[in-house]
Amino acid sequence: MPFSSVVQNLLGWLRTLLRNTYFWGGLGGLLVLGVAAYVLVDALLMPSYTRHGVSVQVPDVERQSFLTAKERVENHALQVKRQVGRFNPNVPRETVVDQNPPPRSDVKPGRRVYLTVNAGEAPVVNIPDLNGISVREAKNQVASLGLNVGVVEPDSLPSPYPNTITRQRPRPGDSLKTGGTIDLWYSTGLGTDSVQVPGVAGRTVEQARRRLRAQKLRAIVVAPRTPDTPNSDAQPADTSSPQRFIQRQGRPPETKVRAGTEIRLFATDDSTAVPEPASASPDTAASN
Repeated sequence: MPFSSVVQNLLGWLRTLLRNTYFWGGLGGLLVLGVAAYVLVDALLMPSYTRHGVSVQVPDVERQSFLTAKERVENHALQVKRQVGRFNPNVPRETVVDQNPPPRSDVKPGRRVYLTVNAGEAPVVNIPDLNGISVREAKNQVASLGLNVGVVEPDSLPSPYPNTITRQRPRPGDSLKTGGTIDLWYSTGLGTDSVQVPGVAGRTVEQARRRLRAQKLRAIVVAPRTPDTPNSDAQPADTSSPQRFIQRQGRPPETKVRAGTEIRLFATDDSTAVPEPASASPDTAASN
């Protein structure tokens, strides 16, 4: 069939269709049904599904216990999701420290609210040796470890270096949970009194320390030079050993010095290498 004949037949079919009243009636009916369906979905079904125009305000529950916060949030037709935050020793455990969405936000009913609580265990830190450093530096070190500074008082035992730490509690090497407290004592300088250095050679380290403290003197315990340390007269000693003895002392007995002076004590583990202890003088006998 020629192409022109096909086109003529198609145009004739279209003219017949457009003159058909049933065609226009059916098309109008479909249009009415489509509009009705749109109105039904938009005005009735969608609002009930999305709760259009309905919202609730998120309550402010920060700094409250988790159980109290959870109850308040759920009373506002909202859900709660608990999250664990980083432990803060300055905040009570199970306290809400953050919430999302933020307080006073307008949200749909049923929305989930995330509550971050202070939980977990406080980290444990090793206490550093603060002796000999300035009071200011000691405070900074304590704060940097997440610890608190407690008592800061002058030491009753004088020391040569003013405003430096002479004593601390807990002791260096001990462990303390984050948020714990360290007490500090500092030097006010050498005393004005003149005292006599006692003889401590032959005694144990602890006995020597007690005799020096009784005279308001400080002890620095060192180990004698060994073949491994040819360039040093002495090295720091492990004074924790109860079997260590004083072989000799830096200041001779009966020397007059100012209260708070540091006396170097040379220690050894060999009890046969030390002299016989000198008799205690009346003013220091009670300290042995």
